[in-house]
Amino acid sequence: MPVDTPAIAEHRPRTSPTALSLTGVGKTFGTGPGAVTALHDIDLHVGDGEFVCLLGASGCGKSTLLNLLAGLDDATTGTVEVRAARPSFMFQEAALMPWLTAQRNVELPLQLAGHGRSARRERAGELLELVRLDGMGPKRPHELSGGMRQRVSLARALAAATGLGAADSGSAQSGGAEHGGAPGLLLMDEPFAALDAITRDVLQGELLRVWRATGTTIVFVTHDVREAVRLAERVVLLSSRPGTVVREWTVPAGGDNGSDSDDREAAELHDDITGRLRQVITSHAA
Repeated sequence: MPVDTPAIAEHRPRTSPTALSLTGVGKTFGTGPGAVTALHDIDLHVGDGEFVCLLGASGCGKSTLLNLLAGLDDATTGTVEVRAARPSFMFQEAALMPWLTAQRNVELPLQLAGHGRSARRERAGELLELVRLDGMGPKRPHELSGGMRQRVSLARALAAATGLGAADSGSAQSGGAEHGGAPGLLLMDEPFAALDAITRDVLQGELLRVWRATGTTIVFVTHDVREAVRLAERVVLLSSRPGTVVREWTVPAGGDNGSDSDDREAAELHDDITGRLRQVITSHAA
């Protein structure tokens, strides 16, 4: 059973349009006595260009929620509205095509979208440079480190989410006209969990830099409180199964370049979120 839900903390007002909304969303797998309810009465709204982390214990429905946002599955109850252009996924494993070069892996979603060879090559080169892999385009996945493969995966996900970039923002072919040129949506399911601590730290910083450069809307799933506080503008805590929103926190502005007072505030926030997460896990275990 879910824990009692306290009043949700107010988060910073956003003037940008809403990229996605979930209202009263529930998801149940199966029917009858063997049915499993993964999500219950989820209300969540994310603005264009916002970075939101979904935090919770293993099995709380975080990945199921991402699948609903990506359109890979349907909600059992409630409504899911995604107004952002081009939802794309990034997984814990890089999942690159081993027979393609890094360049061609990044080009792949652009090719599937029907873009010409010259345009997609140019865009793939821009994105590889953005993730600090310029010059690595001819390499195949087995020639790259784990961290490099995840950078290629990020560049590919950005290609899917942003198309040809500014030149593509109004293209009806890519969905820009339908969504009014809205930023793309990047759904990230614990993408750095399999990496060593140093590589993970570096890629977290790179992701923040790329997000600020592109304005892409990001929904990032993690069970790591420190990662959530470092990356997100807003942290959303889900209860143990069935997952429901327990609480939300606004993360102090400042990011990696914050002042000492920002660092202290972030440390206090980390402790507060950790305490609530432990409470959720303990309640479920009891």
